Amino acid sequence: MGLNYIALSGEVISSPEKKHTQDGQPVTSFNLLIATSEEDDSKSGVVKVSATRKMSDKAISDINIGDIVFVEGKLYTKTIENRFSQKQKIPYIQSTNIQVIKAKTPSLDISTNIENSFIETNSYQSDDDNIPF
Repeated sequence: MGLNYIALSGEVISSPEKKHTQDGQPVTSFNLLIATSEEDDSKSGVVKVSATRKMSDKAISDINIGDIVFVEGKLYTKTIENRFSQKQKIPYIQSTNIQVIKAKTPSLDISTNIENSFIETNSYQSDDDNIPF
């Protein structure tokens, strides 16, 4: 048995989307842009993040496009068929902890103080270790 643990941070690039499993458990997913260098796009990648149960509701309410988040969880791959009818493996993370590091800065007007334009860090952890589907 091996260790399956991943921790990474990145920018949320898709709105969190909530679905339900066949047994009614909520699952929220979003895409996370991972960049190792701002100057070299070839070292960037996108990974799907899934949040289940109580974390699913928190992800829907707390995470927005443009937020910088820290994610901990287990790394899996899923085989899909792409638009060219080719099978492709894509990585995804079944999260156990998601923390909003920096919320997207809202549009500022002249009267807005920069220090008040950032939202406090939100953190929540999964109450389960298994993927419900």
